[in-house]
Amino acid sequence: MPTFESESPQSIYIAFHLASHAYLVIPVTNFHDEDKGFMVLPGDVFDVPIGKDIIHRVVLWQLAKRQQVPLHPSFWILEEHTSMAFLVLLLVTIEWSTGNSTKTISEVSGSGRKPSQRKGLGQARHGTLRGPQFRGGSTMHGHKPRSHAIKLKKKVRRLGLKIALSARAAEGNLHVFEDLEVPTHKTKNIVNYVNQMENTRKVLLVGGGPINDDLKLATQNLHYVNVLPSIGLNVYSILLHDTLVMSRDAVDRIVERMRTPINR
Repeated sequence: MPTFESESPQSIYIAFHLASHAYLVIPVTNFHDEDKGFMVLPGDVFDVPIGKDIIHRVVLWQLAKRQQVPLHPSFWILEEHTSMAFLVLLLVTIEWSTGNSTKTISEVSGSGRKPSQRKGLGQARHGTLRGPQFRGGSTMHGHKPRSHAIKLKKKVRRLGLKIALSARAAEGNLHVFEDLEVPTHKTKNIVNYVNQMENTRKVLLVGGGPINDDLKLATQNLHYVNVLPSIGLNVYSILLHDTLVMSRDAVDRIVERMRTPINR
């Protein structure tokens, strides 16, 4: 028995309960706005209670994990070479290429001998020439490459993705296509489709498998349209786009991914 029904200019959502689970029935179309039937979205993935704290934790985890240390400039110079010398130089500079690491007093090469006697010569009381006050010496409080990643349990990450999908479905901004095939690689096809959608600023297209070349070419010049395979769908990308368009295959793969037991 239907328990909830809402209509929007783009789609119709009907929720019903079956075997203690809520299911969403959503119409399926394509880029030509042709009727391709309906698809049932399981409630354990697309009808999860919204938890802003979970979304916040997952987004922080994503942004911290993707934060990287910049590469040393010599790495880009070495990329131009293809000889055996390139491989040797790459091995020598592998430490530099991981992030402009400065050297402490214990890492600077040089003698550990005391430069001069403590008294009698009128000089300062130095114990080594590798100190930060000398030319070629160490660096105090310098930059050290490190990982900014934080830990987050898999079940929390998975719950965050379910909440993001459920939020788009509840807003009526989740659309299911039969496939993401476009007739040509022309950008105007995607532009015309987006212009037909009301209150849409950014669109995320999610395909099941690898994205075909025509769709890549049609969307690469549009800053407000992005394409992802289902394996790359994440919470942060969903939040950056106010409209989510998924293919049938993508929905099936996401549901399978969310229901796969977590390996401990």
